[in-house]
Amino acid sequence: MYAQLIKNRLTAWGALLCLASSLLVAPALAIAADLGGAPQQKFVEPPPPPSKWQFTFAPYGWLMGINGDVSVQGNTVNVNESFIDLVENSDSLMALMGYFEARNGRFAMFTDVVWADLSFSGSIQRSANPIANLNILVSANAELDYELTIVQSGVAIEVARWDNGTSTTALDLMGSARYWNHSVDVSVGVTATGTLPRIGFQASGTRAVGRTGTLEWVDPVVGARLRHQKSSGSELTLTGDVGGFGVGSDFSWQALATYGRDTIFFGIPVHAVVGYRALSVDYSEGGSFGSNGIDAVLHGPVVGAKFRW
Repeated sequence: MYAQLIKNRLTAWGALLCLASSLLVAPALAIAADLGGAPQQKFVEPPPPPSKWQFTFAPYGWLMGINGDVSVQGNTVNVNESFIDLVENSDSLMALMGYFEARNGRFAMFTDVVWADLSFSGSIQRSANPIANLNILVSANAELDYELTIVQSGVAIEVARWDNGTSTTALDLMGSARYWNHSVDVSVGVTATGTLPRIGFQASGTRAVGRTGTLEWVDPVVGARLRHQKSSGSELTLTGDVGGFGVGSDFSWQALATYGRDTIFFGIPVHAVVGYRALSVDYSEGGSFGSNGIDAVLHGPVVGAKFRW
């Protein structure tokens, strides 16, 4: 009787142990199965936020003419040449020009580069009396080789903006420095050659050659720019500035008006730009035989294209 009772209790305890084991082991097996069989989740780095900087590069051609005076060794050469005159009369006509701007919100940085090597004509009048009772008259058409480099870099701050939904107008104030590198070689026919060194020219056969050498200076410049953009992709820009103030040149000013429009050129989308530019400068410095410098206006149509990213 006692043996049967002990056997029954052992059976009951065994059943309880089996039940407890199943309750403990089954969840563990399920968790292990979930961990081992489910695909692992990979961490994907979110894409970087888009850059707030916007960039513009605009190669262009400035069909430049020149009106004014160029001083070479104290001799004044009067020049009045349009771009068409330069093309018709030049032995060489080379230029390299481009504009770059980086904008972030209301703030922008810009650089404009102009390089040109021009050959054209002018007129020179100079009378000298280096030896008693001997008058030398130098009066002839002059041939000029004019090399010019202008680099203007600065910043612009948007100070006002108007938006009506279909167009946007913004006003920028601008501050910059404009670097000039200017050299002129002048060749003229003369009536006598023995006294040419007295007027700063060197004889070469029946012609005399005078050179300014390299003249370079930097002008502080302040200005403003008005940008009017339409949702259709067209844009009107008006820019004006003044500079020099006796720091580099005596005075310099610039006016630029351009109109741009989105278009397709040989299957490539571009923002085509046309306009007109005028840039004036009055600069001189002393030389061995007199002043060298320029007091003239460079002006003419502008044609180019803008690329933005």
